[in-house]
Amino acid sequence: MKHPLKRLLHYYIYDMKLKKKLAVSYAILFMLPMAVVTVLMFTRFFQIVLNNTLQSEEAFHAQSALAAENLMTHISYASDTLTDALSVQGLFSIPKEQAKTSALSRSQLDSLYNQARMAAEPSLIRSVRIYYDDSSYPRLDVWNNGRQILFSPLSSLDSQWISQFKASEEDYLFCSSSLSETERETCGNLAYITRLNYLPQNGETERETAAYVAVYFSRSSLQELIANRRSIEGEYTFFADQNGRTIQTGDLKTNKSMPAIPPELFEQLKTEEEFLPAELNGIRVYAACFPVKDSGWYLISLIPREKLQAVGASTIMNFIGLYAFISLLALFLAYLLSRSFADRIIHVALQMESIRSGRPQPLILEQAGNDEIGILSGAYNFMTAEINELMDQQEQASKELQKAQFRALQAQINPHFLYNTLDMINWLAQSGQIGQVSEAIQALTRFYRLTLGRKDLLSSIRDEITHVSLYMQLQNMRYNHCASFIADVPPELLDFTIPKLTFQPIVENALLHGILMKEEKKGSILLTGWREDNDIILVICDDGAGIPPEKLDTLLDEPNTEGALTSTRHIGVSNTNLRLKSLYGEGFGLSFTSVTGKGTEVTLKIPAMQEQMPL
Repeated sequence: MKHPLKRLLHYYIYDMKLKKKLAVSYAILFMLPMAVVTVLMFTRFFQIVLNNTLQSEEAFHAQSALAAENLMTHISYASDTLTDALSVQGLFSIPKEQAKTSALSRSQLDSLYNQARMAAEPSLIRSVRIYYDDSSYPRLDVWNNGRQILFSPLSSLDSQWISQFKASEEDYLFCSSSLSETERETCGNLAYITRLNYLPQNGETERETAAYVAVYFSRSSLQELIANRRSIEGEYTFFADQNGRTIQTGDLKTNKSMPAIPPELFEQLKTEEEFLPAELNGIRVYAACFPVKDSGWYLISLIPREKLQAVGASTIMNFIGLYAFISLLALFLAYLLSRSFADRIIHVALQMESIRSGRPQPLILEQAGNDEIGILSGAYNFMTAEINELMDQQEQASKELQKAQFRALQAQINPHFLYNTLDMINWLAQSGQIGQVSEAIQALTRFYRLTLGRKDLLSSIRDEITHVSLYMQLQNMRYNHCASFIADVPPELLDFTIPKLTFQPIVENALLHGILMKEEKKGSILLTGWREDNDIILVICDDGAGIPPEKLDTLLDEPNTEGALTSTRHIGVSNTNLRLKSLYGEGFGLSFTSVTGKGTEVTLKIPAMQEQMPL
């Protein structure tokens, strides 16, 4: 079993094409963990969906209770308008002895009928009745006109709510099941009834009823209110009185098949005001109760648990479907993206490899692009053109040799450094470290932009520090962060000029031949400086392996053309010293001090200048 797995792993790491490897790596590193997490967390997600659904239902039903409260407030306001009318107060808020002789004027009677007519809105209130104590009052029903019946004798009414008033101290009551059949047929299914009492006389404490003002309204408004708030299939919503008796549901057929709520469950729901799991005659539901203030009624909602779970499962499946679609789309885009930059990186790497056999040739791409890889390709082509041009100039005239060498060193970048960097980027891409690939390409692009972006031979100390910092960033990515680089140069020196590529050979020498020569291959490089009169002193020191005394004495010797000095370290620092001396004079350049095993210090002296010098 191990042998096939080893072969598969070897194929993935070493033989699989880069663009396919990036797509597979994306699937392994992103899609697979997300799929595993989704499967493992399914129960948790499902519970979250259920809780959110229940919270949404609680908010919906709280709004329904508030809307019902507004309806009740409107009805009670209409009743209060009638009971507070002067004509009603003058007729019924009197001592019982005066009831026999009480009467209303024609204007008072017309005003009372107008108020009753205004209160009876067809959309909500169906009718208004005043039931008077006919044992004390004369026949007030003779004042009824043919279009509207307002007064009715109390003795003609046979309703249960009369006994409810007698047993209660309250002066108002919302009634439903306690209405008589005659009331339901002629007046309305529901009513808000207010009691009017005689004025007590001679210290009497017992209250006697003079009349009842009944405002009748239909159940259609409540039916519409409940129907508009239902959001889950199979949900049962209805109103109940303070004893839990059903007043109204949104679906009468459903209400007949729904079992009654036990009193202990009803009391628990009233205290919680949130959905609780319950079981009613074998039906598992979530139940909640929301009070309708100032009415004694409650809005009750019952959601079958299986219906709610079906909603949760549907939500989870929609999420999984959406995730699958997004994942496939992302995989497709990742494949296109990997093919885009993998092809271009491979072309650059192969073109760099051709440098081993001759002159560098420009890179030809059908679509180079404008991203970092496109900029890198353009920088490579620009570098190639510059190198070829400098090589042609070297072949044309020996008398311009010094100037040509100066430009060659100014424009030429070590191809092996670029090749090794691209090889490192290729390795990062193969290992799926996409973020590191982008970081390396951006650093390399900025590195070559500072080197090749302008044809001036001089640069600012600020740009040179940035240039060598990018160099160290790339080398640290290659050598596993082997060295820390610190640039501590006073800000007032940053705008002074310095020849391009002055710091990079010295720092490269400190890294490759100093720190990496140590056994632990770890160290630090410090760049600092100060101003002395009209000169600038810059010091680069490291804690590397140091330079033996016999090599230190010949380090700044001028390289010859016969191969006597072939060290790239020697050529780099020697040419830097020669460039400084040829540009500024013999009093400027480099000086070295070193202790074997402890490190090296390079002192660089240049004049303090802020303008470009002519060639």
